[in-house]
Amino acid sequence: MKTPQQIKELKQISIVNYLRGKGINPSSKSGIYFMYHSPLRNDSTPSFSVNPTKNTFYDLGNESDKGNIIELVMRMERMGFVEACSFLDSQDVMKENENLISLSPSQTSEKTIKDYQITAVKDLQHPALIRYVESRKISLKTAFAYLREIHYSNSKGKFFGVGYETDNGGYVLRSEIMTKPMNLGKTGVKTFAVPESKEITIFEGMFDFLACVELCKRPPRCTAIVLNSVSNLSKAMPQLSEATEIYSYLDNDTAGRKATQKMKDSGLNVFDKSTFYEGYKDFSEFWEVRNKPP
Repeated sequence: MKTPQQIKELKQISIVNYLRGKGINPSSKSGIYFMYHSPLRNDSTPSFSVNPTKNTFYDLGNESDKGNIIELVMRMERMGFVEACSFLDSQDVMKENENLISLSPSQTSEKTIKDYQITAVKDLQHPALIRYVESRKISLKTAFAYLREIHYSNSKGKFFGVGYETDNGGYVLRSEIMTKPMNLGKTGVKTFAVPESKEITIFEGMFDFLACVELCKRPPRCTAIVLNSVSNLSKAMPQLSEATEIYSYLDNDTAGRKATQKMKDSGLNVFDKSTFYEGYKDFSEFWEVRNKPP
């Protein structure tokens, strides 16, 4: 039986190197995560993520399949814990300090992806995306009303996320492995229009807007604009200039405060509502923390 220190050392063996040794390479990279077609089951879209920093894996299609290198070997090699430790201890090649596989940021940029093809835009149904939405404390009723499941591909593989089409025809996506929103096509704002509305609520991100819908327990009674990035504020100004009142729910950070002040300096009748979630980065974080189980 291995000592605790020996087990700790075995857990440092790179999952990426282990998979590569079996001829399994990532299809893409999103932020720090490597995405694979799952080696534990059949999938048509890469849904097996590896965090090389923490050296952990997570199968988005089966939430029980997650953990460290020893747990992965137990599943893939069909071994018990002791056998898996012995197996890893004998694989000297995996202990070498090899460079991790690097992928071009253009493959899955968190900003804008080029050379892609949208293959499907449909109702939200993928289990991984449903779990992600629920982890953000958004009900499926609200998610189904405002979000779509978007599949796209490029030369490196097939991918998917949850999001919506922006006013200028681009798409903004989120998923569990994305640390920031990702754009397909032109960046732009998203307007949820309410006919005859003279008031506008403005949000920075899609989950800020969804959190507000959840809090109010009803659809918006006035037009809502989601910037998707404060850098898109200028694109929203034509609509904002026609509003009698603007309720700003932007982030509690320097960029959010500057954007709110910019609207005020433009002569718009702006009410800063960020004090409602003071102490939190944004509306979404406030909502998630508020709804965590005790």
